[in-house]
Amino acid sequence: MPVAATAAFHASTLALYFASAFLYLFDLNHHGRAVRWARWLIIVAFLFNTLIILVDWFRQEGIPPIGLREGFALLAWALALLFILVEWGYGISSLGAFVVPVIFFSAAAASIFHPGSREVVREQWNVWLNLHIILVFLGHAAFALAATLGVMYLIQEKHLKQKRFTTLFFRLGAVGELDAVLYRTILLGFPLLTLGMLSGAVYSRIAHGVFWAWNSKELWSLVAWTIYAVLLYGHRAWGWHGRRASFFAIAGFLAYLLAYLGVKFASWLAGQGQTV
Repeated sequence: MPVAATAAFHASTLALYFASAFLYLFDLNHHGRAVRWARWLIIVAFLFNTLIILVDWFRQEGIPPIGLREGFALLAWALALLFILVEWGYGISSLGAFVVPVIFFSAAAASIFHPGSREVVREQWNVWLNLHIILVFLGHAAFALAATLGVMYLIQEKHLKQKRFTTLFFRLGAVGELDAVLYRTILLGFPLLTLGMLSGAVYSRIAHGVFWAWNSKELWSLVAWTIYAVLLYGHRAWGWHGRRASFFAIAGFLAYLLAYLGVKFASWLAGQGQTV
């Protein structure tokens, strides 16, 4: 694909994500048909996003080194995919007002940074590493959705306690439904993250001779995995749900941000300092 065509697809994808986010936010306080257009726009944006990623992988002869640019692009793609599936499955259109803006900003951030060749050294690419990357990003996207649902649950709970029955209250959905979808989303993300960590360990053994290096990224990933494991056990053994589950979902996603974005930003800043 020519460079001009790729740039046009990038610009179109960002414009479609932005338009979809705007319509979802507009629909949050209005009872109209905006949400129908928002759904179609994000589906088309996701297809464009998929095409861009596939072309990039074809040029690189596989998944490229994952720097901030690739990380944000994959997060936007995975989050869009899971959001489309969750909204289609459960009909929580209000979720789009919280998630689609994040997708837009993630896709926009991907265009700011340079490709990851300076940030990540490709030592040995094989099926285990490719599998690790795809599974981990899908798991992280599921946890991002769960954290968003947790925020929505806490907002609804506050509305109920204060008896504030505004338009926003009726648009966000029932607390029981939000809690149920939050739990199912974590049930989806937890095995994805677990398999992603295991495939990453196998690759680490092949490439570096150790299954676990105990670096900052791996430690924070383990913290996030433990938080979700405790939540799932608590839900099954002691009936944890609602407010407690929401806080666990949010805490787990914050641990992920420290595990991935924190380390990537630190690496990027160090690289910037070396080039000055």
